Amino acid sequence: MSKQESGFKVISVLVLIAFFAAALLAYVNKITREPIARNMKEETKQAVRIVLQNLGQFDYPDDPLDKSLTEFTARYFTAKNASGQIVGYAIIVKAPNGFGGDFDLMVGIDSTGKVLDTYVLNHKETPGLGDNMKKEDFKKQFRGRSLANTRWAVKKDGGDIDALTAATITSRAFTAGVKRALTVFNVLNEEAKQ
Repeated sequence: MSKQESGFKVISVLVLIAFFAAALLAYVNKITREPIARNMKEETKQAVRIVLQNLGQFDYPDDPLDKSLTEFTARYFTAKNASGQIVGYAIIVKAPNGFGGDFDLMVGIDSTGKVLDTYVLNHKETPGLGDNMKKEDFKKQFRGRSLANTRWAVKKDGGDIDALTAATITSRAFTAGVKRALTVFNVLNEEAKQ
């Protein structure tokens, strides 16, 4: 067997292996896509209940609506009481420029424009540092805040928010995300008045 024939056989085997690997990956993707989407939808529903739990009984749609602003887009759920009055919103925004990139943040806001609670839907922040943004000690400082009563920056940058130890970049992103959600609230609130 010549060197050329041997090289052709090796290439043929590698092409077959790559083909079967690609086919297997496509199959796994196909069978896992729906369960992953269903799980994400269920987590989002749970997050709505968490960030709006202080509102008591409320109804909200199954799927969020989209809101585009000049600088960013958001998704939101409108919470209504039994009389059909809006009692709050669960707003999903991208918290920009985290250490691991943008991450999805849900912010519960009552009808007066005050933050009720926050929930991180997904992130790639550093375990043990940036992912501490999900802990109660960090989250509680955002409750009761509005656009008007807060300087929306970490204290290191002249704001009102205590940054996480060794995770200032994550803290800045989280703070910017909450501010974005409050900006969306103001737009939605104005539209509801019209």
